[in-house]
Amino acid sequence: MDTLPRIKAVSAARAPWMISVTWAVGSKDRIDLTGLIYRSRHFQVFLENPAEFRKVRVADFGGGIEWKNGLDYGADTLKTLADEQRPLSGSDLITFETELNLTTAETAALLGVAERTVRGYRALDRVPQAVAMAIRAIQTSETVLAAHYRPVGRRIRGRPKKEATRTAA
Repeated sequence: MDTLPRIKAVSAARAPWMISVTWAVGSKDRIDLTGLIYRSRHFQVFLENPAEFRKVRVADFGGGIEWKNGLDYGADTLKTLADEQRPLSGSDLITFETELNLTTAETAALLGVAERTVRGYRALDRVPQAVAMAIRAIQTSETVLAAHYRPVGRRIRGRPKKEATRTAA
């Protein structure tokens, strides 16, 4: 059973709507809360008063963060945001394919791209965001994979062999 993430320290970063989080396990993340600020009617108060956003602090013995205005956000949800915002590389894509025993054709079908595109992604330092989101969704839920996976037969490489023509006797 996974333990819930705990926060050791938090501070507002220099960039707007960014926070720096030090987790109890020692790792650190910079988390962009722009989507939260603009999409949550509760957090939109910071648009009117950005200085208040910078007054973030650890709450509930590391179980989340809070501001003086009473808004708070849980550590588990912050961890999800951090994980989602972390770049996914071509080598991460290769690991994903290996763990799920996917062929290039199957990966291409799952992502809705050409096989050539998948091969190109494998060499990237950072795959496109939509691809990273799809991969994370599939990794998070076997049901998502089951909903979209369709086996692709393995193709024989090279030119097809001509069948011997039969001659009438």
